[in-house]
Amino acid sequence: MTRPWWARLLVSLGTGAAFAVLVAIVLVVVDLYLTGHGHRSIRAPLLTWAALGVHLSLADVVFLGAAVLGTVLTWRSTTRGGA
Repeated sequence: MTRPWWARLLVSLGTGAAFAVLVAIVLVVVDLYLTGHGHRSIRAPLLTWAALGVHLSLADVVFLGAAVLGTVLTWRSTTRGGA
């Protein structure tokens, strides 16, 4: 039996948010380690689109990608009825 679309959406968004928080914690630890050892921060601008005011760092890209990936994978697994 498959879940209703709204239940799948809520579960998917919650999982994506939780995964994003975990990845954010890992990114903070990695950034603290790198900057503490004299390396470049992963929060330095990587992608800049000045006309639109967009300035993304490597940490931003990884964070957003993790949130989307967690949400999409959960959505797909709940669509099939779960494991």
